[in-house]
Amino acid sequence: MKRKILELIIIILFYCLSVTLGRVIELGGIKPNMLIVLPILFGYLNGSNEGMFVGFFSGLIYDIFISTIIGFSPLVFSILGYISGLFFQKYEKSEIIIPLVIVAFGDIVYEFLSYVGNFLLHNRLNVLYFIKRFMIPEMIYTVLFFVLLFKPIVLINPLLSGKKRRRVSYFDERDN
Repeated sequence: MKRKILELIIIILFYCLSVTLGRVIELGGIKPNMLIVLPILFGYLNGSNEGMFVGFFSGLIYDIFISTIIGFSPLVFSILGYISGLFFQKYEKSEIIIPLVIVAFGDIVYEFLSYVGNFLLHNRLNVLYFIKRFMIPEMIYTVLFFVLLFKPIVLINPLLSGKKRRRVSYFDERDN
């Protein structure tokens, strides 16, 4: 329960960073999708259930405050958290390539589905312009943001559970 509350606090912190810092680091109207990074990282580090939990709530906050369609982002972010959770315990936690590819792929998929829902259904058919102007730059920017955040989140992740890890040295110490 403590871990879930701390994860919700991290989601709110990332949303606040996205709103405040996102305006400052915006380049040409493009800013990184900071909330898509969280479900992928937590899914990769803690499994599919954690990835879906973080994905649902980060997507819900994204939809409530930023997007116009409520329910779309929680669905996509939860799926991305689940997919990244499939790689839990299969690779080293310090390996950055797998979650990096998932972030790049996930951001492209999310932006394309956003394009379909927001523009294509309203008869705006200039797909190549949208891909070149918005999707690829935001994906690159989000991946760069992910690279900066990967190590700090990997270091913070064990601290969230608060459980003391069992070590051999604890069992070797005897009270004489």
